[in-house]
Parts: sequence; C-alpha cells; structure tokens
Amino acid sequence: MAEDGGTVGKLWKRHGGGYYALWAVGTFIYLEIFNVVDSVTSAEGVGDFVMSEAASFIVEMLLNSLFASLWPLYWYNRMGWSIAGWALGGYLVWAFLLAWALTKRQAELKKELGLD
Repeated sequence: MAEDGGTVGKLWKRHGGGYYALWAVGTFIYLEIFNVVDSVTSAEGVGDFVMSEAASFIVEMLLNSLFASLWPLYWYNRMGWSIAGWALGGYLVWAFLLAWALTKRQAELKKELGLD
C-alpha cells in the first residue's frame, strides 16, 4: 500500500474536509431550526418569543457552532452507530457527485481553452 493512503487517502485529502464541513453546516442549520421551532412552540405569545430569542440568540448560536463542529459526536448521541452508515453512504455520494462535477468542469475548460 502506498504511503499516501492509496485511492481512499487521496480522496480524503482532497475532498474530506469539504465533506466534514458539509455535515457541520447541515448540523448547524438543523440545530438552529430546532431551536427556533422549540422557541415558537414554547412561547406564550409574540412578545415572549421575541424576548426569549433576543436573550439567548448569541449563546445558542455559539453552542450550536460548537455542536456542529463536533457533528460526529452529536449525531452518534442521537442515532447511535447507524450514523456511521449514513456518514459513509453520504461520503460515497459526495465523492461521486464531486468527481462528476469536476469531470464536467474539466471538459468545459478544455473546450474553452481549445485543448480538445
């Protein structure tokens, strides 16, 4: 096996960080939506909702950022080991879609540069 980790190692080095970031952003959005929905359903009125959001906006945003950056632990806590299957399956789709997009872009660039 090559020192660079072979094909899987090369894929991770090139695209793994983007995939991790995609999960982190998705987790952050999920947590933010969950917090807003929870605030709306627990508020006794519009004024109560506005006051609760104003008071906790920064703290919740910082906590959600922390939880999102640690998304494997967050989702493991919610889903157990099934998160491993979701993450691996998502990574395979991510790698396929990214490879397809890069191949398409490469063909367009060759055409633009007259290298066909």
